[in-house]
Amino acid sequence: MARKQQASRRRYRLVRLAAIASALCLALYAAGFAVFLSEVSFYRKDAPDTRADGIVVLTGGVARVDEAVKLLNAKKGERLLISGVHPSASRAVLAKTFAVDEDRFNCCVDVDHEALDTVGNAIETADWVAEHGYRSLLVVTNDYHMPRSLLELHSTLDGVKLIPHAVVASQHESDTAAEEASRYRVLLGEYVKYSAARLRTLVAPHLGAGEEVHRAAMTASE
Repeated sequence: MARKQQASRRRYRLVRLAAIASALCLALYAAGFAVFLSEVSFYRKDAPDTRADGIVVLTGGVARVDEAVKLLNAKKGERLLISGVHPSASRAVLAKTFAVDEDRFNCCVDVDHEALDTVGNAIETADWVAEHGYRSLLVVTNDYHMPRSLLELHSTLDGVKLIPHAVVASQHESDTAAEEASRYRVLLGEYVKYSAARLRTLVAPHLGAGEEVHRAAMTASE
């Protein structure tokens, strides 16, 4: 009987410790989300009116490419890389869609069809930066995507100054509860992805470079 009581008390202590640990982890994760929201809010401020060697835009969000083209037309960078374009989208279609002057598009816009995600964007951008010898880069993406984009780019770019230029997702005081909930679902989803990327870069900081070497080896073997 005494042994059963001791075993029961041990199980209770283990369950209690597990519950406390889970609660602490949840609290830490919630605190991290608050920090993430603060960082996103920081990128919503007016972007600095500055120039860089090049401009890269990571496709996938509203108005990103339009904003990057404006920066190129304002001569904020020598060239523009549009990273993560669908393979079916030709240069002619892109030039027409984003109303880029044909001569300017042909001379100063590069299109990346290889990247499938933010990690791929970082790898392709690193190749492009190395090819042109750039030391500074304007990074164009949506505000909520900027923390993860900068994290991935820092992991593949060494000695390159990254200047964030965020495209702000629409936000109005008159937004409905449903619109507000939808926006927070997007932010929470992006925070989960950012957390995973941060953990990966801490555990395997050179993973991106390894993928690049693997891809080069596969290309050479074809």
